[in-house]
Amino acid sequence: MNKQGFLLCRTWRWVGLVIWVLLMAGCITTSTGGLPAPASDAIRVKAQLDLARGYLENRHLERARVPINRALSIDSKSVEAHVLLALLNEAESDPVLAEKHYELALKYDRANSQALNNYGSFLYGQERYLESVDVLRRLVRDADYHARSQAYENLGLAELKIGESERAEGAFLRSLQLNFTQPRSSLELADIAYTGGDFVKARDFYDSFRTQSRQTPRTLCLGMKIAQTSHNTDEMASYALALNNLFPESAEAKNCEVPR
Repeated sequence: MNKQGFLLCRTWRWVGLVIWVLLMAGCITTSTGGLPAPASDAIRVKAQLDLARGYLENRHLERARVPINRALSIDSKSVEAHVLLALLNEAESDPVLAEKHYELALKYDRANSQALNNYGSFLYGQERYLESVDVLRRLVRDADYHARSQAYENLGLAELKIGESERAEGAFLRSLQLNFTQPRSSLELADIAYTGGDFVKARDFYDSFRTQSRQTPRTLCLGMKIAQTSHNTDEMASYALALNNLFPESAEAKNCEVPR
């Protein structure tokens, strides 16, 4: 499973609006000719981080570092600044520095959901699955996390990597309870059910996946196997044709073994 299997949840703010508000505030004077009160540290940090997110969103990595460092010079314990700096270092292929800033973010706020989400994804991408599971289990405890269904799906994928299929199944089911439009959870549950011999459940989850997402070599091969359990030869032939025509060089096209 590659890092792209993890869907990361990142919120981009309204950079232009914030900067406009700050510029307008800087132009206002009191009726007695005095200067306005200086912006609070929180407002200054927010403005810098909004600017940095805009740069990151547009892949201007070198430019993004400057406002993040400015934010940290104002507030060295800004969790959001450390998370953004970790993401920046990830994008620049510097995992050592990325991990340093994830750890700092969680040092200052152990329960910060955005830090936990991104750190769990980072650890998964580094193939440190046990550590990833530990972080993601902490994340899903936050009932108010805005992307909790995705967090459960990510946890399920990590649980599979460490051989915890029952925990993985529970995580995928919870993901679908929170948001039924999670096709990856449906796919993994179909695979788990097929492997466990529950072919009716496997078909139900597979059909749910199929209506929500595109087919891949893996999913077409699984479709063939599930179709075989109900002796649906037409469906088997349809999946086989799609697999061979769309993905002729894939390992599945060459080695998809359908039990007889």
